[in-house]
Amino acid sequence: MKLLPKNKLVPIISSWAQRYTVLAPSSTEQGECVFDIFKEETFTLEYRKPSLPPKSQLLPQSDVIFRVEKGTFREVLPERNVLMFGIRSCDLMGLRQSSSFMSRDTQDIYYRRRSDHCLKVVMACAGPQNETCFCTTSRSGPSATTGFDLQFYDLGDSFLVESGSTEGDELLKAGNLADVDDKDTVEQVNALRNKAVAAITEVPDVTRAMEILSSRGASEELWERFGDKCIVCGGCVYVCPTCTCFTVADFPSGPDTGERIRSWDTCLYGGFTKEASGHNPRSTQGLRLKRRHEHKLLYYNQTDVQEALCGCVGCGRCSDYCPVHIGTLEVVKAIVEEQS
Repeated sequence: MKLLPKNKLVPIISSWAQRYTVLAPSSTEQGECVFDIFKEETFTLEYRKPSLPPKSQLLPQSDVIFRVEKGTFREVLPERNVLMFGIRSCDLMGLRQSSSFMSRDTQDIYYRRRSDHCLKVVMACAGPQNETCFCTTSRSGPSATTGFDLQFYDLGDSFLVESGSTEGDELLKAGNLADVDDKDTVEQVNALRNKAVAAITEVPDVTRAMEILSSRGASEELWERFGDKCIVCGGCVYVCPTCTCFTVADFPSGPDTGERIRSWDTCLYGGFTKEASGHNPRSTQGLRLKRRHEHKLLYYNQTDVQEALCGCVGCGRCSDYCPVHIGTLEVVKAIVEEQS
């Protein structure tokens, strides 16, 4: 471990920015936090989880994957080297699960290129980001165990910095920082982790709902009741760190030129599963909600990320942003109450 005084943080990030496109927590004029290209004047450490997870850096909301010019096509592969500074451990778990999914059967070259050129610097949480966090239940936080390049622990006037890769070791060389690898440091980190874990409320309904879905399942009436409430805005999917649904469309840009663009989509839209024949195997909103939540809580626990509980990382964003209150926390509670 290294000890980094907080007054040296901006200089060391500035040195990283000479080699990488550094994305860091930035404050907006409206007081919101977004992850944007590092600028000293907008950079902030006073932030909670942003509305959007960092998956958009590896799977952009809209992405040109190739261009057609005069009868030939040219793939558009991303080139920039990115460093994500200050992401939370739940979002790191989301990136790891998405990376596993995008390479499980067929390697997605566009996602893989961005992932291979991206360093992840985690800011360990000292407690819940807000009342909807349940990362301890989903085994994604409040600090990361693997998959990061660097991880920061806030000590007040300084940070303890843990390296998780050779790339992380290289990043630390820019700071000429003091080594603090001793028994006291290990105990201090463990104390910080234990304090953070104790501050985050466990949600036993998550594992109970998983057990119910894997045995007898929830009733169709429950799913249709949720379907009647859903306004099909797609917000829960777009803010979810592990949702990877997309669609592909071709757009002409001239007489003999065009682009193929991949864009975010959602399994909650009726057209997502509609077949060319006109048949839709998930013809109601209730069936579509059932499929999404079963994917998170039932199927996705068969993931290559062994320490993950399921396909939900416990960030709570779906419950934060659903205007009709049918995020994961509300759904698992209803599943358990129905069986009580």
